[in-house]
Amino acid sequence: MNMKRMGGALAVAFAAASLPILAASPAAADQGDCQYYLHEAGYNVGPKIESACRSGADPWNPAGWIQCYSALVNIGVREGDASAACFKA
Repeated sequence: MNMKRMGGALAVAFAAASLPILAASPAAADQGDCQYYLHEAGYNVGPKIESACRSGADPWNPAGWIQCYSALVNIGVREGDASAACFKA
């Protein structure tokens, strides 16, 4: 009987310990999602779009979204499309 309780307690402890890891997993969005969104919106994805999406996907760059957005708008991407693509980065 004690082994069952100990096994149950161990299972609960394991589940509780792994929950923060699962909750803190990074979002699946990345540079490729940004580029794919723009491709599907009808834009030709080239080096400038790749660079803009890369800056938006950089987790160490606090200004990444703004840099991504500005770069995309400056090369002729519509504001709404640029905003959505950079949020996907």
